[in-house]
Amino acid sequence: MEKRPHPGSERPLRGSVQRFDLGEEGRRLRSERTYEERRRNAITLRKGEGMNVVLMAMGAGDRLDEHAAPGPFGLTVLEGRVRFEAAGEVAEVGEGALITCDAGVRHSVEALEDALCLLTVAGARSGIGGS
Repeated sequence: MEKRPHPGSERPLRGSVQRFDLGEEGRRLRSERTYEERRRNAITLRKGEGMNVVLMAMGAGDRLDEHAAPGPFGLTVLEGRVRFEAAGEVAEVGEGALITCDAGVRHSVEALEDALCLLTVAGARSGIGGS
């Protein structure tokens, strides 16, 4: 998953106040070649100061294999449906659902249909991503 502003963007990854049109950002993600080739696509909206925010578009069947986040996190489903597995539990959730986990909890995510999700990781000092 790429963690970058869009090519050619001068948009900073942090600032005292930031504002995003998530619908527009989601449309942009889905229009990029990466998504068109049916791989997930993502953009980091904010990175630093103890909070990272990533918008992720997933095509039906796309999967994030089991991994752990560097801080506590929340995954909000903005569109579509996903299957979230963590700590021996499985949840199939749709639009408007929020799932939260503690730091280090191993988890996986699968898009049951095309989905747009917002990932917020708190307490993260470096990049988004797990081991």
